[in-house]
Amino acid sequence: MYFKNILVPYDESDHAKSALHIALGLAGPYETAKVHVVTVIPSASLPNPTLLGDIGLDTPYAVGDPVTYERILDSVVENTVSDIQHVVDESRDDAKCKIVADAVISNSALEGIVDYVSSRDIDLVVMGRRG
Repeated sequence: MYFKNILVPYDESDHAKSALHIALGLAGPYETAKVHVVTVIPSASLPNPTLLGDIGLDTPYAVGDPVTYERILDSVVENTVSDIQHVVDESRDDAKCKIVADAVISNSALEGIVDYVSSRDIDLVVMGRRG
């Protein structure tokens, strides 16, 4: 028996990289298995959406409209996924499983991980003991 969907929360720490190698060891030989390598982006680190509109703030962080705000969020997620993909490519070795690099925006790492697990039918979470 093997796990079909494994989640590795990834925060660029050495512990997260070790967890990725362990997950690839568990799922690697199985072509039908999938390892999800996910970074949770804290919503508090992003521009505040309340700065939308014409409120007269002289701040470089003011966002003019919702479309611009969505583009900023999409760009942050895309850049994060690109960074994760680079690590995945370096770590893959001879793993035959599918590896998904992903990023989600959430209020906390815990909330983001729990939401990801429940929305994607994850069988196992492999994570570092600290990060």
